Amino acid sequence: MRSSLLAVFAFVAAIGLTPAAHAQLSEGGGPVSYSANNLEYFDGERRLVLSGDVDIVQNDARLRADSVTLFFSGSGGGQGNLASGDIQRMIAEGEVYYVRPQQSARGNRAVYEVAQDAVTFTGNVVVASEENVIRGETLVLQIGSRRTTIRPQTGQRVQGVFVPRRTTSNR
Repeated sequence: MRSSLLAVFAFVAAIGLTPAAHAQLSEGGGPVSYSANNLEYFDGERRLVLSGDVDIVQNDARLRADSVTLFFSGSGGGQGNLASGDIQRMIAEGEVYYVRPQQSARGNRAVYEVAQDAVTFTGNVVVASEENVIRGETLVLQIGSRRTTIRPQTGQRVQGVFVPRRTTSNR
């Protein structure tokens, strides 16, 4: 069972930005706060839509997007409860940013599928950690297997910059 509203962003563990832990927005878990210009819940569809400058925070982690849609299973404790049940899928769209201290990922869209335990970022993807940067069109993170795949646009190449850690030598 996913323990937080944003079980989605454990993808960071898959790319080595945080240690493997529980599937949550922040490594430490805890309460999730959010703000948006609008919130709509469609009970029959078990779908919650946050739209307009969406900002979701858990500890030192932040997710920002134009809109975030959460799809819930029917296994919640009671009928008619706003957003009850487990999250099945989450879609963040429009300038999606995931930021932690010294680490970030961005794209035009991010989709998390619980059944596949995978997150897919698409559209102008940039992953950065400290001074290291990788750019591509699609980023697929298979969380359980800790496998990361970055693909370029057709006819293009994945691009990146890695900055080696400096070591001191005794001369």
